[in-house]
Amino acid sequence: MWNGRMVWVCSLLLSFLSMAFAQENALRIKVPVQDERVPERPFVEGTVSDVGATVWVIVHPMEVSDYWVQPAVSVMESSTWKVKIYVGRPGAQDKGQHFEIRAVANPKVRLREGQVLDAWPEAQSESQVVEVVRQ
Repeated sequence: MWNGRMVWVCSLLLSFLSMAFAQENALRIKVPVQDERVPERPFVEGTVSDVGATVWVIVHPMEVSDYWVQPAVSVMESSTWKVKIYVGRPGAQDKGQHFEIRAVANPKVRLREGQVLDAWPEAQSESQVVEVVRQ
């Protein structure tokens, strides 16, 4: 009986710790929203719980396997951030194309604007993926 309670208490404690850690590193894209039609240069806005985090936004054109690092993000003291990104090539050739957008905080590798990756970069924290359509 005592062993069963001890296991239950330990697993409850581990659950609380993992939830606290996940909330501590929370990163979220607020704008744009899923399936939104966006212009060539939309703003992406979000929140991050760690105001000291280094946040980058990555755009993945779904027709290809490239992942494009966007301009550097400035995190405000209010834990909000906003950056103007590039969705597709200039002009009309990417209109109607689908793109995925994700933010990452404290990436494990050094990123720079314009860098092309072959996958989402590993990071301490990652936002949800938001799919948009270029208008």
